[in-house]
Amino acid sequence: MSAPPVPRLRAVDLNLLTVLDALLIEHSVTRAADRLGMTQPAVSNALTRLRLLFDDELFVRHGKAMAPTPRALALAGPIRKALELIQGSLAHADAFDCTANRTFTLGLQDIGEAILLPRFLQRIEQLGAGIRIDVRREPGAALHDEMRLGKVELVLDHVVISGEEFRRKRVLDLTIVSLVRRDHPAVGESLTLDEFLRLEHLILEPREGQTNPAEQALAVLGRSRRVRMQVPHFLSMPLLVSRSNLVCTMPLPLARLCEQHFPVRVVSCPLPIGPIPLFMMWHAHQDADPAHQWLRQTIVELCGLV
Repeated sequence: MSAPPVPRLRAVDLNLLTVLDALLIEHSVTRAADRLGMTQPAVSNALTRLRLLFDDELFVRHGKAMAPTPRALALAGPIRKALELIQGSLAHADAFDCTANRTFTLGLQDIGEAILLPRFLQRIEQLGAGIRIDVRREPGAALHDEMRLGKVELVLDHVVISGEEFRRKRVLDLTIVSLVRRDHPAVGESLTLDEFLRLEHLILEPREGQTNPAEQALAVLGRSRRVRMQVPHFLSMPLLVSRSNLVCTMPLPLARLCEQHFPVRVVSCPLPIGPIPLFMMWHAHQDADPAHQWLRQTIVELCGLV
């Protein structure tokens, strides 16, 4: 009996994979063409060839966007890793030219936006860098899929993203303090626990499935506080506190910034809350990218100034 025929391997044009990667990121032929410096007909032609190659539609029209099929989503990670590996092998660690046009998409929380972004802006202006920064509003740890697909380069969060494919570096330890209006009638230079609990509180909305650190500390003590208002962001707190007798808790660097711009003052928080670590996280396929290496080093340096 003769041996079964060996299936022929199909040669894959690397340019097609680059187009597929761009389409997975942009979900639009027009934006993918702009990203790649190609014409729309050329991208459409490449998509036709990709559909034949993988025997799948890959993208279907969904409103004004192109939604990837399950087959396209399954290809996204491996293709992105392959392209990053090739780019990394061709690049040198000192090859990043920060004056070239480059967009970094970051996942930041309030402290990243208020404390680090202004310093980052100063840095890139001093360097004459051709860098654009886009910030995602979702919590950093919720952006793991976008990081896998290369849509988000880096996040800062106190919640660690699990999995060996993600890298992380502890860049800050955040002390938690209280904030009250400057002329608060019931608060002196410091707060005892009983004084703290007699006040009405403005709190941060907890993330789904998580508990506010202050609530965790109170649970350990067997105590509770009176909550008057809950908001989704730290950045609205100083305005609300400055016009009321409410007290709130927030990271010290953010509270010091609030003192500079609002009639509020920092007092120590009497709850037993240890420093909260802030992690810089990225996907492993970004390790060798010189631009990403520059980004990570810059973030570390800026955090060291906080």
